[in-house]
Amino acid sequence: MSGRRLLVATYHYPPDPGIGGRRWDAMSAWLRELGYDVTVLTTTAWGESVDDGSRVLRTPDLVASRALRRALRRPELPHAGRQMPIQKPAPRILADVVVPDAYLLSWALRAAATARRLIAEREIECLITSGPPHSAHLIGLLLPRHHPPWIADFRDGWRYEPLRPPWPTGVQERLEARLERAVATRAHGAVGATAPIARDLIARLHSRAFHVSNGWDPRLEPLIARTSGPRLDPNTINIVHTGQLRGLRGRDPKPLFEAMGKVRQTQPDVADRLRVVLAGRLEATDTELIGAITPGIVHLGHLEPLAALVLQRTADALLLMTSSRDPSQATGKLYEYLAAGRPIIALAEGNEAATIVRETGTGVTVSPDDPDQIARALLRAADGSLSEHYRPRGLERYVYPAPAIAFAEAVESVISR
Repeated sequence: MSGRRLLVATYHYPPDPGIGGRRWDAMSAWLRELGYDVTVLTTTAWGESVDDGSRVLRTPDLVASRALRRALRRPELPHAGRQMPIQKPAPRILADVVVPDAYLLSWALRAAATARRLIAEREIECLITSGPPHSAHLIGLLLPRHHPPWIADFRDGWRYEPLRPPWPTGVQERLEARLERAVATRAHGAVGATAPIARDLIARLHSRAFHVSNGWDPRLEPLIARTSGPRLDPNTINIVHTGQLRGLRGRDPKPLFEAMGKVRQTQPDVADRLRVVLAGRLEATDTELIGAITPGIVHLGHLEPLAALVLQRTADALLLMTSSRDPSQATGKLYEYLAAGRPIIALAEGNEAATIVRETGTGVTVSPDDPDQIARALLRAADGSLSEHYRPRGLERYVYPAPAIAFAEAVESVISR
């Protein structure tokens, strides 16, 4: 509805909207296109932008304190658009003490005070908290008794497929469980970024939950058209992966490398024409594994975000990495790949990424732990059958403004109640 005033409290909102790959970079912009007056409340940790204006308020954050980062031996935060340095594990005093996370103390408590002020000053009609970090949702719990409707947006599960290991004590486990249930039940509505997250909120926590997918932001298309990317060898079959090979949910590239070795052993002529092109930071163990199968692997190093998007669109096929656990997995990279117009080899089984690839007819899904299955998929890219069976359908639901329209429907449903 035109003119609705929304306040979005989200920790991840870099100053370079659209390129950071964050859910609310695009969502807030497209909700404004639909007529909503959106204010974003976020952190100062990633810098500020001259375009922030009155629409984006960045509250101070101890994470950005240089003195504190030096004391904890943490690397400096990068400027907007720069590559994040390799992160050491967070000190246990931070990671294993504060429930639900250390951002509660560094940012969320101060952000909650700012949220209360903004709700009154701007006559906010709906508050949206987005996590992780899940301490962002506590902003909703800290509101005064009479407050506008509140939607808790779960980009990842909280205690459902958690990103962190179990807490050191049972007291902390019980406290986190109570906080999660309080958010899910006291919020007037909840949103899951994937269908499994939304289903869990309904079944386990009895929340009034909606599914609103992430999506591709077409505002990036003109920028991509003006950007140059690395040139790929036209005489080879180039299967491209952009970003990190390993991730928080246990992604492991070892089966992929084993599959490349199998192709070279069984069909050396095909292997000579096949290249897996990696654009992103590698860990030392990955470099050692790659050394054993060169020249099948080409590592381009870190690319700027737009150059990586250009590279995706020049590939013969795109490689999507997931782990063998967690049904809710559907990384932001998947939506980039759907928009690139290239067939996808998804190392995905039993999760949301596999479901989306199959339902959209955009590629093949194989077990991320089975080198034989992966090798057969690589051979399909080499013999052309992967491209021949590329029949994309239903992609519009994963392209903005569709996700923003779905979120707007959730807002209107919550407000109307």
